[in-house]
Amino acid sequence: MKFNLQKLRYERMSRQISQEKVASALNISRSSYHKKETGRIKISVNEFGIILDTLGIPEVEIINFFTQNVPEREQTTA
Repeated sequence: MKFNLQKLRYERMSRQISQEKVASALNISRSSYHKKETGRIKISVNEFGIILDTLGIPEVEIINFFTQNVPEREQTTA
């Protein structure tokens, strides 16, 4: 499984929550959060939980932030 950083950014922006607000909740700088959101720095499980709380996303929706990596040979087209 792969973490979908674009989904994280989309959810933050659709809720009109700034990077500054999320960074403040994580107790880091905005530039550090930007690096996390763009994949330059990894997001820890604990940080992801704080981000979800800040964005108001219920835990049951965590799966929406992950995509399954399926080898091309196993993919089917309909």
